[in-house]
Amino acid sequence: MRFVTIATALTMAGALACAAPASAGTAALGQNLIVNGDAEAGAGSTDGGTVPVPGWNVTGGLTSVQYGASGGFPSPSDAGPQNRGKNFFGGGVNTAASRAVQVIDLSALSGAINAGQSQFDLSGWLGGYATQNDNATLTAVFRDSTGQSLFSTSLAPVSASERGGLTGFAYRDSHGLIPVGTALVDIVLDMRRVEGSYNDGYADNLSFSVTAVPEPGSWAMLSAGLVMLGFAARKRRASAA
Repeated sequence: MRFVTIATALTMAGALACAAPASAGTAALGQNLIVNGDAEAGAGSTDGGTVPVPGWNVTGGLTSVQYGASGGFPSPSDAGPQNRGKNFFGGGVNTAASRAVQVIDLSALSGAINAGQSQFDLSGWLGGYATQNDNATLTAVFRDSTGQSLFSTSLAPVSASERGGLTGFAYRDSHGLIPVGTALVDIVLDMRRVEGSYNDGYADNLSFSVTAVPEPGSWAMLSAGLVMLGFAARKRRASAA
């Protein structure tokens, strides 16, 4: 299934040009704001075929696949998230590039964001098939209320060598301050085929959350505590000597 070349497959640029955002959730602190980030909403495919993927605007054939699906897909025992559920995201049949997009509304947190007091956490399990370098990338694009892009960050795709030439997933994450003026965040999942006919970019347990930046006093207390711990450790070592 994975070693047949498709000459008429989509190019990466063409697939990305077709993508358009779909609305998703409204922000709440400390919660995963990605809708269906674990591919569990809806029935996963049993053979890698195309099925609906609720919560996402999909282009290029991106689909939801059951762990252990026929055709060599990841099994429940392959490397990946411990709480993996039944399904994961796959790139799709005969697809050079596929994409799923949703938009998170952060306007309810505008006060803290515009005061520079909000930070984000973007994470997910990304992977691929055996020794092939098909891969997945997860990106967050921060935009203001007019739609202008302010900043973006991506989780780096996982190469076949990083997976040890085995089918499975590896964890990726990114953290940082949310840019002042941010009102919306586009969550973009891209799957890219490098070899074979099936797009074996895989992803699961995708998460985007917002938390408050610690108060300066909290940082000072934490720093002081770390200094005291270091002093106590040095004192114990000196006494032992």
